[in-house]
Amino acid sequence: MFRTFATASAAVCVAALLAGASTAPLTAAPEPLKLAAILSTSGPSAPLGVPEMNAVKLAEREINAHGGIDGRQIHFDIVDDGAKADIAAQLATQMIASGHVAIFCGTRTDTSVAVARVTGAANVLQVYTTPTESVWHTQRGVVKNVFQVNPRDQLEAIALLSFAKSRLKVKTIGILHDENLYGSGGAKIAAAEARALGMQVVGDESYPGTATDFTPQIVKLRDAKPDAIVLWGATTTPGLAIRSARTLGVKLPILGSSGILSPAILNVAGGAAAGEVYSASPLAGSPSAEQRAFADLYDKEYHLPVVSFAANGWDAAQLIAAALRDAHGKTDGTSLANALEAGRSIPLADGTFKFSPTDHNGLVPGDVRIAMARNGSWGSP
Repeated sequence: MFRTFATASAAVCVAALLAGASTAPLTAAPEPLKLAAILSTSGPSAPLGVPEMNAVKLAEREINAHGGIDGRQIHFDIVDDGAKADIAAQLATQMIASGHVAIFCGTRTDTSVAVARVTGAANVLQVYTTPTESVWHTQRGVVKNVFQVNPRDQLEAIALLSFAKSRLKVKTIGILHDENLYGSGGAKIAAAEARALGMQVVGDESYPGTATDFTPQIVKLRDAKPDAIVLWGATTTPGLAIRSARTLGVKLPILGSSGILSPAILNVAGGAAAGEVYSASPLAGSPSAEQRAFADLYDKEYHLPVVSFAANGWDAAQLIAAALRDAHGKTDGTSLANALEAGRSIPLADGTFKFSPTDHNGLVPGDVRIAMARNGSWGSP
């Protein structure tokens, strides 16, 4: 019966084409699910946002090549917020108004927070990619529709400071950090974790995100005589801080958050990065099967090594897709959040995610390892 139906249908279609008629297919393919990626692909955070954008494009292609979401294709509209929180919020409002059912944002903590206000009011799923836990875990409790894609600050701090204590025999630290939400929040967490490990914090200095001169901060930390400096910042500014420290004669190990894990930062730091510079990274050490598969795809497509920001973008897209599959056709934020909170293990590039109603990060300390700057690139210490 199937063969007869197929033959008859083919004959009708051929006849229509021969007659010059314009006929619609018997069953029109559904429109792609509309998703948004609001990323900082220009401005000071472009070294983070561009790899995220590349990975989202790659993830969309691979998800669609494997059947999409229950046979329905997806499409990410990728827009640039220019590293500005107000622009990110405006873009989120526009995307939601035009029918986008989930948003990946953002590259920065301030843009993520701004968009979370919009997605929360509209009950739209948001996945973001900075280590700042407070975007979803606020003083008022867990934000139902917001999920974090990379290891939170506390996991990074535990990994960095445990490494410093056990491998580098560090007993005292000085902290240098960006004065923004990401840097100041991470610095507080790093200080708390250091004290929990029995370390003494002998200095805490901040800098503006646009700083080019770090002399006063570095001199104060140098004079405090710590065993190591913890650097919590992002974009290329930490590279200038590293260069300044080495120029001022500071030869101590520098332990950085994942925000410094970029070739661009090493380019800015120059030869100064030849000293002991470390960062927290899920990509360091022996790669998992998921990390190897992603790295191969990324290298084949872009001819570039994988950086953590690319892994974050890939994982964000895959987590949104997982939520859509598990929600079985529902696209409201509550349904998609419930799908992720169900606790299914999802192995990806940043680790194996296992979310719950009280944990919207879903990763554990074992998902974070240490990378070391060496010869202009990042590798295992």
